[in-house]
Amino acid sequence: MSSDIGRSSAVAADYSWAEGGGDGLFSAYCLTLVRGIAPGEFMRRLGARVLRDAAPLDEWFVETSFDYWDTPHHGDVQFIGATTVPGDGGDWTLAFEVNGYLGVVPELMVPVSMGTRLVTHRYNNGNGHGDFMWIEDGDLRLDFEPLFAFQRSGSAPDGLLDEMREIGFDLDPETDEIGPSTSGAFALAERLTGVRVTEALVEGASFLCGEAAVVRGRE
Repeated sequence: MSSDIGRSSAVAADYSWAEGGGDGLFSAYCLTLVRGIAPGEFMRRLGARVLRDAAPLDEWFVETSFDYWDTPHHGDVQFIGATTVPGDGGDWTLAFEVNGYLGVVPELMVPVSMGTRLVTHRYNNGNGHGDFMWIEDGDLRLDFEPLFAFQRSGSAPDGLLDEMREIGFDLDPETDEIGPSTSGAFALAERLTGVRVTEALVEGASFLCGEAAVVRGRE
């Protein structure tokens, strides 16, 4: 097993509730985990303007997230919440977006990752599009779409192949089978962070909420 991986042995089946986007919040989400920095520092690195210090993931959170796709922002500014969760090596910031994608914009997340580890993934059930990124101290090591896990980029695109096989990803470009995608992304994120994400964890958290501009270059 790679030295970059912690003690978790999570597999896709552990996150079967998320496969296909799940329901409700996880039908269109972006989830980012950053080691050792507090939510306030995460927002500062992101260049976000803080809107609320402590908000539940409630109707206001969801409606506000979708409002940012309308006038005057038209998606150029996104809404995001951040909270603290336990993981490997101590506390991590968990940032959550409903129908957003700040977490998979490298121009934003590479600076956020300086001096630490950042793992992020996204899925949108509306268009079937997903992303997974692992960034280590400014180095984008792994970037792929979970549905097509055999196509990977980054500085170490093959660095986690053993773990990806154990999780259940389909790494054969010639197969007609479709392996786990979203559930695999959650499992791989857990192996890299030690954070076991559950629906209850996210839905029960209190979030520091803010808005941040999207740096164009990837959507």
